[in-house]
Amino acid sequence: MNFFLAKKTLLYVLLSGHKYGHRIHSPFVYDLITTVFRAKSDKSQFKKIEKRRAELKADNTEIEIQDFGAGSVRNASNVRKISYIARTSLSQGKYARLLFNLVNRYKPSTILELGTSLGISTAYLATANPSARVVSLEGSPAIAAIADKTMLDCSAGNVEIRVGNFNDTLSQALTDLQNVDFAFIDGNHTKDATLRYFEQIYPYCTEQSILIFDDISWSEGMREAWEQIAADQRVSISIDLCKQGIVFFRKGIEKQNFVVRY
Repeated sequence: MNFFLAKKTLLYVLLSGHKYGHRIHSPFVYDLITTVFRAKSDKSQFKKIEKRRAELKADNTEIEIQDFGAGSVRNASNVRKISYIARTSLSQGKYARLLFNLVNRYKPSTILELGTSLGISTAYLATANPSARVVSLEGSPAIAAIADKTMLDCSAGNVEIRVGNFNDTLSQALTDLQNVDFAFIDGNHTKDATLRYFEQIYPYCTEQSILIFDDISWSEGMREAWEQIAADQRVSISIDLCKQGIVFFRKGIEKQNFVVRY
């Protein structure tokens, strides 16, 4: 059991507010909460993706993976069942729908994902804006091969999955994209790596860019990384959802951090 995560989650439940946008004086954040966080999703549009998720969770095939990140707190072995990866690594339904709602609302033209995993979050990102170019980075060839099938099954034809250590693939991806409108960072869950990704991606961002960091309460180091990013003067608005952290770079907005119940 991850006791650090459990403690942070309890504090978040007790202390978080702004679930419905009440008492928020920022028009931008109020709109974000009411039109994105509280959006009523038509779950029928996710039918293919969730069917694929169910298949992966039932697949007991064992694969050998390469893990360049912080590893698994539950399983240190490099041989894992696909079902185990699906249960422990895939974005939960409500957080996957949040990614979809954000992309659907702000229509980014370029989307970067660090950490494809089995491709469920990738499919949500890609189908939210089929005209966007989506580049997703994955460290393990075996996992990337499964994600490729996920893209096929989910009709996500606008995705390019690149395989290798992020230290080798991120720079080239950024050069190829030229600018990053939206990034979902769900890779190496360590403080130093998370801060490094932020610094690498930032020069390719614009005022309209959105960055999402996953598992910001996974460890003490991840919380420190998130708090440092949220406090960065280049960030105008940061949203703390306990599991995920979202940052914006909008001009003309008072710098604020919001802890939002989601």
